[in-house]
Amino acid sequence: MKLLPKILLACLLTGQTVHAQTEFRIYDTIQVTHHNLHFDIRNFKDQTLYGKADISIRSKMDDLKYVPLLLRQMEIDSIWVNGSLLSGYQYNDTLLRIPLVSPLNEGDKSVVSIAYHGTPAAAEFGGFLFNDSLRMAYNMGASINDIPHSYGRGWFPAVDDFRSRSTFDLHFRVESGLKAIGNGLLKDTVSNGDGTTTWHWTVNQPIPEYLVNVAVGDYRKIEMSHRQADRTLPIDIYVLPQEVENAREAYAIVPGILESMEKRFGEYAFDRVGYVSVNSPGGAMEHVGNISMPMNPQPTLDYQLYIIHELIHGWFGNKVTCATAGDMWLNEGITTFCQELVFQDLFSQQEAKNDSEGNLLFVLSSSLNYDGGYYPLQGMPQEHTYGIATYYKGAAVMHTLRYYLGDDLLIPALKDYIDTFAFRHVTTDEFKDFLSVHTGKNLDDFFNLWIKQPGFPAFEIDSIVSTQVNDGYKETIFLEQKLCHANEYGHNVRVPITLFDETGKESTEIEVTATGEKPSFMTQTSFKPAYWVVNRNNDVALASFTRQLSINNPGQYSLPGYNLELECKQVKDPVNVYLQHYWVAPDAMQTKSDILLSDTHYWRIAGHIPASCSLSGTFTIDKKYLDSELLKDGPEEVLVMYRPTPSDNWQELSAGSLEQGYFIVADNLKPGEYCLAVRVLNRN
Repeated sequence: MKLLPKILLACLLTGQTVHAQTEFRIYDTIQVTHHNLHFDIRNFKDQTLYGKADISIRSKMDDLKYVPLLLRQMEIDSIWVNGSLLSGYQYNDTLLRIPLVSPLNEGDKSVVSIAYHGTPAAAEFGGFLFNDSLRMAYNMGASINDIPHSYGRGWFPAVDDFRSRSTFDLHFRVESGLKAIGNGLLKDTVSNGDGTTTWHWTVNQPIPEYLVNVAVGDYRKIEMSHRQADRTLPIDIYVLPQEVENAREAYAIVPGILESMEKRFGEYAFDRVGYVSVNSPGGAMEHVGNISMPMNPQPTLDYQLYIIHELIHGWFGNKVTCATAGDMWLNEGITTFCQELVFQDLFSQQEAKNDSEGNLLFVLSSSLNYDGGYYPLQGMPQEHTYGIATYYKGAAVMHTLRYYLGDDLLIPALKDYIDTFAFRHVTTDEFKDFLSVHTGKNLDDFFNLWIKQPGFPAFEIDSIVSTQVNDGYKETIFLEQKLCHANEYGHNVRVPITLFDETGKESTEIEVTATGEKPSFMTQTSFKPAYWVVNRNNDVALASFTRQLSINNPGQYSLPGYNLELECKQVKDPVNVYLQHYWVAPDAMQTKSDILLSDTHYWRIAGHIPASCSLSGTFTIDKKYLDSELLKDGPEEVLVMYRPTPSDNWQELSAGSLEQGYFIVADNLKPGEYCLAVRVLNRN
């Protein structure tokens, strides 16, 4: 599932209310092996769905007296067990309990049939929806706002567990002027002789119920194909008549996505690649072979990102599925990471870099604002299953793992993971153990730091002591590990560091492996380091983000997510500077007694800035989130503080009043650290 472009996703998640239901442990009771589903989808005006489900089950326990299934807000017309009509059952608008005349023991099989009708439950994203004006009906198989999130129960009786998989036959009776597009392969269409047609689709691979789908509408079909080793894979794009021209251009990338993924992770495993336009208010959904897409396709990167993301789920999510909602990052985080790989092939290395860096910046700058905090990826609270961390922290963590292992280890291990767990479900611990075995790397410390606890670490160099030797300099590097909403310091954290000479023209890359709060390291260089940057290329998911700025001409340099905008007023020679925004508290050191420093973030500028280059900075005050605690007592003045190095005391650089707005302008910026502070009057 991809909800929206990042900024719109954040808006959708703001104020999100999640409706929790009673937890039903149906998966531990029965296994559904096949669904044969019949639907009448013609009553658009009253938004009434008529359904009949023939469900083949196998008992997972002895002495099973009831078959439990979930179905939301429907009227039950009749129920049969193995062809015999029942006279009684229990149903509370969600849980349907079907009594068995003869109890089943473990391994015993049965077929239950349920006829029902009603107006399906639906939400802003999730459930079955009618649109009479468009003559369109469709479902979204996962619900953001209901727990459990799997939402097969919105239109057919279901186990609704991410671990539940079965094959499907899908029959849709619709007006003959409309098409009913389902999962899998179209087996046949039958004219019923009364102005209706039944469309029969079959899904041969076992899939979870949340990935089952139909879209009914006045569709036109765009056909493509992709050659695999032993077959020609059909690619079907169903769009509205007015969308055909733009859709041909937008979806032209699909064969390239398949090539990019298949060369790394093996062949696409399902019978058909399909996309269909629906009137979705909030994004796209990876239904197997029939991906639901927002209307109005465009050959733009924003729209094509939906196309890419949802097709990647054909490997991560659809072929191998997370075991629980608390493991959803295995679906969404890995898929979001794989966008980076596809971008390399379809667009450019720079687009891939932009995508990966954008993921890290977004999760750092937006977790507090829109998720309301930082959460561990494993065991994610269900009200935040589809939040920012699942997608973007998950992607940033996988990008870090790519840096740690390299493509030569990571990509084959992920392919083996896909093959080993094909058409099965996986927990986070199973994923960790599998990668550890297949790469020969113990990943316990890695998962403990980035996946099993909230937040991120950050690393800052407190100081470097250099000693001249015959062939250069020996350095002792004093590092400090800080925590951004994390609980424990990381162990064996690989941290890339770049050391520069005083001109910035000579540099050397080193990597240290840090454990604990204040590790130190020895290294040797051919020059005396004058400045340095930690994690220059954002290879590691730290609570800091680095941006290199090449300043060639006077002008403004906007830095989204940094709460800072730079302006160069004059420059003679090109200048390279590195701006880092740390989402952790700065070291307090000594300040005046009436000054209170921010405890949430600070900035660092590194580089050689000659006197001929005049820089000023506009520091943004985030009253609502990032700086809210700092400002809670209503200070009269907000200050920008500065210190050249972490060993220096803070000094006042510029001041402003909150009544003047949300910005403070500071002139003559130099290398060093900057933070916000307040002058507190009548402080106890």
